Amino acid sequence: MDKFGLRMPRALLSMRRLSLSAAVVLLASLQACQTSGPTASGGTGAATGTEAPATAAKPPLPPETPLAGEARWLTELFAGTPVQVVGERDGSVRLSVPMKYAFDAPTAAAPSSAAATVAPKAPLQAVLDKLSQSLKRQPTAKLQASAPAGPRSAERLAAVRSHLATRGVPNWRVASASPPAEDQMLFRLVAPPPGVRMLDDGTLAPTSAGRVLPPPNGGSGTAH
Repeated sequence: MDKFGLRMPRALLSMRRLSLSAAVVLLASLQACQTSGPTASGGTGAATGTEAPATAAKPPLPPETPLAGEARWLTELFAGTPVQVVGERDGSVRLSVPMKYAFDAPTAAAPSSAAATVAPKAPLQAVLDKLSQSLKRQPTAKLQASAPAGPRSAERLAAVRSHLATRGVPNWRVASASPPAEDQMLFRLVAPPPGVRMLDDGTLAPTSAGRVLPPPNGGSGTAH
């Protein structure tokens, strides 16, 4: 009888039992090959006493830093763009934007036009907008910004601060850094230094054999 209550022919039932037995035998032989298969010397692994080489240990993961989440978010956000995001060993996050996407270069017609060369271009504005979000999520972090050395370097950094200020980032959170070696705008999101651990006075050894210092003026401590 099958699962639907129908009577199966005897020959078909015998074939099903035979195929099930063959499957059990095949499975048993496969397991035997895996546990005691022949080695290169013609014997088995148990006979030669050799063991499978141990897998290489994975390198330890870097410690989680306060800005690790921001590094992952910015990396995924700017993946496939000219913006490079790198998480550094000290826990900071470095972003670099090529100058051709950051500011317009001076033209021959107006080589000294400040308005044309210090206004952030749209790609740089997008980067600054995302950095402002990171700074809001990390209220104790600061941002370092640096521009290539040149006559417009200070003005471009001022324009960066002005744009961030419109996004709610005060100027004191944006510090100037040394000019980068390459032709790019460089930003570094810096985590705050670790806090100072306060000592418990109860764990300190007494300095005068446990004696209490006398009150001032040699009296009871009351002013006369």
